[in-house]
Amino acid sequence: MVESCKTIEIHQIRSIVLATDFFESSRLALDYAVAFAHHYSSKLTIVHAIELPPAAQEVEVLYRRTSVTREQTLSRLEALASGVRRLGIHTEIDLREGEPCPAVLDSAADNNADLLVLGTHGIYRGLEHVFIGSNAEKILLSAACPTLTVGRHVMAGIGLDARFRRILLVSDLSPESVAAAKYAVSFGQELGIEIEILPLAPDGEHDSEKVREIAERYCANLCLPSISMQEWCDAAYLQKAMTSAKKVLERALTCADGLLILGVHGESAWKRHIHACFAFELVARSACPVITVHERWRAGEPAHVPKGSVLR
Repeated sequence: MVESCKTIEIHQIRSIVLATDFFESSRLALDYAVAFAHHYSSKLTIVHAIELPPAAQEVEVLYRRTSVTREQTLSRLEALASGVRRLGIHTEIDLREGEPCPAVLDSAADNNADLLVLGTHGIYRGLEHVFIGSNAEKILLSAACPTLTVGRHVMAGIGLDARFRRILLVSDLSPESVAAAKYAVSFGQELGIEIEILPLAPDGEHDSEKVREIAERYCANLCLPSISMQEWCDAAYLQKAMTSAKKVLERALTCADGLLILGVHGESAWKRHIHACFAFELVARSACPVITVHERWRAGEPAHVPKGSVLR
């Protein structure tokens, strides 16, 4: 067993960026962004990406006037922000021109986001046909700061003092997933809630020597503070606790009062470990919000994608 650390730094959420497209999924995501901003006394930035039609571009370039499209979009953003400000939350708007994914990532970088929030109207059509939206998929695979995604089945109508009863950490036990484990621990400590690890068995295996080696490598990279969590650093325990993707999905379907956390490694690596289709299915079907943590995340350190970049 690996000796645990005495402490782990709790990651403060000082800046939250909410990506909105003004659809219902974004409205639901706003509720969660506001709840987190209230809890952490964070600044909330609401970002929207606009792609001006040719007529609007002509007005702005040739006549140097603000187009009606831009004015209307700014008005909608300001209406959202005004409602949040009335709750006592420092709120700003950020209208970006261009494609949604790079625009949102740029906003997260410029605002030093500690948490990026977005909604998705994900559709589940079987394991090979999961669609959560191309922009949401790109952002999940590219955002270096933790990203909270709110799917269509997540409970609506939460208040400022939203309470989560548990954290479910889904881990493939890869070295890259250690950052997600540490984030889950710091999050659980801050909120004072129970954390449960759900180790995924690779290719449905549980008892092979290969699985044992994977668990041992994972444990060698963990450094957790609580004596009660030292079992997470025990390869034998993790191997015994391994579960299937099907059972993880069953838990996600019924865990309406929790948070689900998992690590992402960029597109190509993710497909080798937690397959993208499975992770997107979690987002599309989960009854609770899903927080994805990139392998580059480190507590207390900036982990922002350079402006305009999208991982491949």
